Amino acid sequence: MELFRSLRLFYAEHEEVLYAVSLFETKKYPLEELSEVSVQTRPDVLQLFQLFSLFSPNMDYTTSMGKTWKLSFSGEKVYFTPDPSESMAFLLKEEIHKMEEVEVKPFYHQNNWKRLLGKWYFAATVKGVGAYAALITLFTLMGIGPIVTTIVMVLFWIFNLWISDRVLKIALDMKKIDDPDLLPIIEKVFSRAGLSHVDIYVTESAEYNGFAIGANIGRSLVALTSETLKLPHEAIEGILAHEAIHVKKRDVLMGQLLRFLLIGLVLAGVFLFYKAFQNWLEHAQIFVFLSLWLLIFLLPAFQSLFTQWMEVRADHLGATLLDGGNAQMANSLTILCEYQDRALEKSAGYYVTFEKEQEANKKDKKISSLERDSWFFRFLEFQFMSHPPMYWRVHSLQTTETGWSIGKIKLWWCSRFRESLPN
Repeated sequence: MELFRSLRLFYAEHEEVLYAVSLFETKKYPLEELSEVSVQTRPDVLQLFQLFSLFSPNMDYTTSMGKTWKLSFSGEKVYFTPDPSESMAFLLKEEIHKMEEVEVKPFYHQNNWKRLLGKWYFAATVKGVGAYAALITLFTLMGIGPIVTTIVMVLFWIFNLWISDRVLKIALDMKKIDDPDLLPIIEKVFSRAGLSHVDIYVTESAEYNGFAIGANIGRSLVALTSETLKLPHEAIEGILAHEAIHVKKRDVLMGQLLRFLLIGLVLAGVFLFYKAFQNWLEHAQIFVFLSLWLLIFLLPAFQSLFTQWMEVRADHLGATLLDGGNAQMANSLTILCEYQDRALEKSAGYYVTFEKEQEANKKDKKISSLERDSWFFRFLEFQFMSHPPMYWRVHSLQTTETGWSIGKIKLWWCSRFRESLPN
């Protein structure tokens, strides 16, 4: 609320820079970085609300329900509602002087009911745990036992997994890709993978990303962000091949099952340990607190064991679907990484900082994601992240033959620990 109250927008004509100033931060947007301009009749609340977004939120500078300008910069999309008396002529290039307004219905309009329901359900069950917490609380108040509660929660989880493709399609405002230049590439990759009934969608985002959704092949889809579609077609083909393997191997379903099994084993172990040492634990509250904290801390490390294996497999098996094999997949990941790094650098550069902070930022500037980082950051990425570091993924493709084998599993396993140690 304070952001909206304190927000002021200024245009510096001599600099050709748009400034967004508030009590919390000051950002500058050089118009030379502006790639797209559009106007909406009002803010699309269902798109801007942070809980309804899977990716990093857009910069929402809207302060009213009036005409909304959407500006696409490298690594960031900016929405704002200028005063009706202010001229936006500085944004209008000659080629878009006749730009038409995109009509946006109010979120409560009947045409948006399906979107509203889908996004609410996504926020409660996919992005958060509100629905699960509400069910547990309700059952506890009703005096329902733990066995029945567990059964209902498992069934609810299975139901959510089964409809996840439909929910995410609605929640992320996905649209089928209809680019005539991309359709032959999509057809080639997925026919080689033996997948003839997988739909490919696009969802709007300033991030470069692609992902597979769905519990099984019959209910799976692949989505690419709108920014990803701006990559060279060779890179897009590699990304599609990677996601095709996730669909073919049912990685979304297996990942959910393994995660559920892991959490179940942890809870069962805690329950049995508590039963066996109940009297002692009642007098060792510090030990209990530290143990629970350690379990929560280590859970991502256990999960990364199977998620990273799936990612490495998708890289190397995906390469078999490409004409260029490992070399093309490595090049696809390299291009993706370079575009990501450039967008992040641009996005960070929009913040206005003092000279001393600028100098410190230059000194602390992160190296390219394609370069081998210090051992501590390698340790964090290899042991806790869902993907191995990008430099290693590219290197493993460049230094091995196209295909998938036990030897590549051993390579990843050894690298996972060797790369986590100090140089």
